[in-house]
Amino acid sequence: MIRDKAPLIHLYKRANAEMNHSLNHIEQAELAAHIHYWGFMPQHFDNTEHKHSFFEACYVMAGHGSYIEDDIQYELEPGTIFLSRPGKLHHIKSQKGLSLCYVAFEPEESACSEMYRQSFELLAEQGTPVIHETAMQPTSLLWDSLIALFEPGKSYPLLALQSTAVSLIISILVAHAPKLPIESDNTKKTNEGAAIVHQAELFIKDNLSEPLTLLRVASHQHITPRHLTRLFSKYRHQSFVHYVQEQRVQKAKDLLLNTDRQIKEIAAVCGFESVHYFTRVFTAKLGVTPARFRRSQFTEGRFDSSP
Repeated sequence: MIRDKAPLIHLYKRANAEMNHSLNHIEQAELAAHIHYWGFMPQHFDNTEHKHSFFEACYVMAGHGSYIEDDIQYELEPGTIFLSRPGKLHHIKSQKGLSLCYVAFEPEESACSEMYRQSFELLAEQGTPVIHETAMQPTSLLWDSLIALFEPGKSYPLLALQSTAVSLIISILVAHAPKLPIESDNTKKTNEGAAIVHQAELFIKDNLSEPLTLLRVASHQHITPRHLTRLFSKYRHQSFVHYVQEQRVQKAKDLLLNTDRQIKEIAAVCGFESVHYFTRVFTAKLGVTPARFRRSQFTEGRFDSSP
């Protein structure tokens, strides 16, 4: 969303004060960066040619001008994002002024994963300086979101600023780097398969009292029963039926130990078709009938459901 300069001036002032005071470092599990400064400027005119030892990423909210890097001139207009890379001579020109948001940052290599270290090296060496027509792209939308956090009458916790800032830095990396050494296709497929199994497990655990056929659970995941069977074999090293039975028995153990419900009721709650079938499966799994399991556990003073 591209806005006029005037309504943004008070937001710029507040954003400058709060961001530079409270957010000079970001850190996640694989990524950490030092923030040298944040900038929210209603009107930015010409500056002299200079260079940095860090990255400086900018977003044009309004106005027109030029960005010059290594004697190459790029036009700037609303919605443009541009990036000054370490060691690159550059400067900005604008006769009527640009409304700019910018952040200067430097990745902390010792706290970044190998993937992010490689990505920032690639960004410094081959990053695209200027990208046009990004108003509906993640980087521009995140800048707009960051500005929106400072709207009058709103007060967001620091975590909201931190989360948005981390996403912004990553979006800048993705937008300007030519190609990131992120996950391979095989890794993505592995993660997708594991996610499907995890979702299926949650569905099973939340619906144990219902009939849980392979077809029903597979349909809920929008995959074929055959594919779900393969996924359970690959990621859980057991069949779908065996997993469902284990979950039913585990819930039954908990109810036997921690409630005074009748065994017939427990069988129904855990999805067994009959008390006879419940007793047969339970006994096959644990080597003891449900009634004897309940008596023996209380006799021994055990009140937990751990196997």
